[in-house]
Amino acid sequence: MAAAIGAVAIPNPLGKLILAEAKYRGYLAYTTDEAVTLAYTRCTTCHPADKMLKYCSRCGPPFIVVTHAMKKYTELMIQKGGQFKPYSDAEAVAIAQAWNGLVGNWEPDWGSKDVHKLLQGDQALIRLAETPVTERPIESALKNKQAPGSHKEDRKTTP
Repeated sequence: MAAAIGAVAIPNPLGKLILAEAKYRGYLAYTTDEAVTLAYTRCTTCHPADKMLKYCSRCGPPFIVVTHAMKKYTELMIQKGGQFKPYSDAEAVAIAQAWNGLVGNWEPDWGSKDVHKLLQGDQALIRLAETPVTERPIESALKNKQAPGSHKEDRKTTP
């Protein structure tokens, strides 16, 4: 027991891995900085950052739907033998909030039924969609921030 506490409490590589896995599995929340880093690192595996930074409401659905699509795409690529780490629910929720906060959230422009249908039963992201923006910790922390190179769309988000 003491060894387990020491592995997490004392800064060391094993402690970092344990904390990272706990966050990946949703046992601990990602901080805002971690969510932003996660969004950039996970999404730029397949796309240049500019693709997310230039994304807008005219380009397609809200980031919450895009995040779900990337989660599903990764699952399909893994089935075909791709060497990808699957997105966890906790990662998807953190990433959607990070891009919403940095680039814009146009969920209110889409009907709630439409967003739910596009999320195809993804319960973690459906719960996020049903959570008022003011109660989304990462997105709220980023509400006055903007990613360099983006044109943030400031929507009148509804609870």
